[in-house]
Amino acid sequence: MASSPELVQQRDWHSVHPNVASRSVPKAASYLLVEAGGAMVHSWPGGPASGSIPSATELGTPTWVWAVSTTPRGGWAKVVLPGLPNNRTGWIHLAGLELRRSAWSVRAILHTHTLLLLDRAHVTRRFTVGVGAPDSPTPIGRFNVTDLVYTGDPSGPFGWYAFGLSGHQPNLPPGWSGGTQLAIHGTNIPSSIGGNQSAGCLHLSAYALGVLKAHLVLGTPVVIQP
Repeated sequence: MASSPELVQQRDWHSVHPNVASRSVPKAASYLLVEAGGAMVHSWPGGPASGSIPSATELGTPTWVWAVSTTPRGGWAKVVLPGLPNNRTGWIHLAGLELRRSAWSVRAILHTHTLLLLDRAHVTRRFTVGVGAPDSPTPIGRFNVTDLVYTGDPSGPFGWYAFGLSGHQPNLPPGWSGGTQLAIHGTNIPSSIGGNQSAGCLHLSAYALGVLKAHLVLGTPVVIQP
């Protein structure tokens, strides 16, 4: 794919209802993050429900999502939905839900093995990252942070810290038993950083994880590009 996941046209509520305005979120100032566990998911604001967002992740963390746009008065938000298939969105009603804003986001560029930490649109840090192997390529798209995990094993395969993501790996390598959830985490194979060796997750140095930890919260946007 040549285009950024953010630029891929998706059929959504605004394309079905072109005469009704919606506004893009994030604004220049911040991203809108929503604790959305239990919220009903709709095809468009006020439209039919197609399911609900899980109350918690597989690790027991309350479910936070990234709102990529809202209706003009802010009563509804189109959010990135967790789980497979990746890159699904749906509309949720924001009344009664906990909201927060954050200026921070992450962008991974797979072909250059680069991970960027951004404050609004400004790149503040740039790190080398390990990505998926040819038979288990890292999925591309729009995701968000769902879990903040101290692993308790700094010398283990996931390093000292991991950021669970809303995306999942549909192309697991043979014999893999570590689940499908994507993550940004450390590694006990430093040579994998900058290479294409993982089951789909993004591998960073221990130092880079510490920098990210100081800024990322549940719901933080993570965009992965080819």
